[in-house]
Amino acid sequence: MKINVIILLLFVFSLGACFDDKGNYDYREVAEITIENIPEVIEVLGSADHIVVKPKITSSLEGEILGDNVNFEFDYKIELKGGGTIVTDQRWVNLNPAGTLDLDTLAAFVANTYIGWFTVTDKRSGVQTSTSFDIKVSSPTYEGWMILCDEGDEKRVRMDMISVISAERVIPAYDLLSPLGLPELKNARGIGFYPNRFANPSDVIYVMSGEGTYKLDKETFKTDESWNINNVDFIIPPVNENVIYYTSVNSSSTAGALASICVTDVGNAYIQVFDASGAAFEYPVNTSVRGKTPEFRVAPYVGVSMARPGNGSTALFYDIDNRQFMGWRYGTGADVMQTLTPVPDPENGLFSFKTGMELVYMESTRYSNGLVYAIFKDNAGKRCIYGINMSGNGYVPESKYEELNAPDFDKATLFAFHSQFPYMFYAVGNKIYLHNLGTNTTYPVNNIALGENETVTMLKFNLYRQCTLTDLNNQSDEFMARQYELMVGSYNTAAQDNNGGKLGFYPVDGVNNSVTKRAEYSGFAKIKDVVYRERR
Repeated sequence: MKINVIILLLFVFSLGACFDDKGNYDYREVAEITIENIPEVIEVLGSADHIVVKPKITSSLEGEILGDNVNFEFDYKIELKGGGTIVTDQRWVNLNPAGTLDLDTLAAFVANTYIGWFTVTDKRSGVQTSTSFDIKVSSPTYEGWMILCDEGDEKRVRMDMISVISAERVIPAYDLLSPLGLPELKNARGIGFYPNRFANPSDVIYVMSGEGTYKLDKETFKTDESWNINNVDFIIPPVNENVIYYTSVNSSSTAGALASICVTDVGNAYIQVFDASGAAFEYPVNTSVRGKTPEFRVAPYVGVSMARPGNGSTALFYDIDNRQFMGWRYGTGADVMQTLTPVPDPENGLFSFKTGMELVYMESTRYSNGLVYAIFKDNAGKRCIYGINMSGNGYVPESKYEELNAPDFDKATLFAFHSQFPYMFYAVGNKIYLHNLGTNTTYPVNNIALGENETVTMLKFNLYRQCTLTDLNNQSDEFMARQYELMVGSYNTAAQDNNGGKLGFYPVDGVNNSVTKRAEYSGFAKIKDVVYRERR
């Protein structure tokens, strides 16, 4: 019986061996995937240009594969070509989380060369086909208008830029410093810029805020906590105060300035004299004795001659406690150059430097070879303007403007003075006025038309800071004239994305008391300051 059972089982197994096991083998042909239309190299401007790829995918079995084909997945990744991590502990970055066939994404990467990988996956078989391409990201920070902004209700400090790649290519770039190490700061105050040919300190770029001032690398704009101005430019770091104003005293030399000056939010001033051994900011200078406790507070403005090359060796401060001008003079000895002294009244002077009034605003210009304008308000709220010539070694009362025929001038908080014509511009809400100081006549600037939801956030003229104008790259008359264009920063309060800022450039007509618009750029946050990043 057992023998019969064995014979039966052997018969069954032998029958099974005569049939193919169709459940264990799939002889379906695997398609060959071809990827076309991806360039070998894509060159973009970081934080300005988009990385755009529109590949053509062809299957040997199905023909062209379109983006809506549910049987395929598409993937784009990027890594540093030289190796390393793009962000902390992350070698790869997914360029296209949406998984679309075509790629169109902002090149939000620092200047470097990257490898991009495009992968097509057949979801049915799991077979992947990839190709690579280089992505060369250039820096938008090389040259152009640096635009310091407050972003959103939190007033996050943000730097945008109108990057000048060439005379033909000028494009905006946004939020440049977030990936470059700038700490989260609030309340933007201004940009400090000092172009210098000396090996040390070389060009200086500061971002000033209500929560700290940071130096930027002059080539890359990289920074971090160690680049706080207290760490890099102070012998004795100040405590509980932040630098909010920075300027230089221009030299007749083509190499650099005589000194740099900064003012903090508590009213202390500091001076760095560049030919002094170990030049750095040390003790506050708003005192009569070097190193002594400050005796008064100064306003966040410093008057200097803006002539190029420099033609003055003095600086003008304003003592807001005693309501008088204070002076600084180069070359008077190490101790004296670390103090301020009251500016003496000249005999039969046009006005007294002991004004007794509140300083509203002060601006340095090239008008009359180095005129500083100061706007004052008396106890009755009435405003006037003084002009002090800073050329040479003294402080010369040159002009005085009272009984100004200027509508709403008492309400204005933004001002800008021209360096070629006796013009003052001021803003109230969304309106801008041009006041001719020579004729005491005001002209509404109607062709700067802002909407009812827009407000002016900045008025300024960007005077080039190179010690000699011929040091600039672009020598065209048009480019040189742009330092005398009125820059108007405005913001649309109805914007929902914190990007309602605009910057307009307006050449000034000194014959017809008017302006015309040359260019306008948008997409910024609330503009607080603009400075041209010069190259040589």
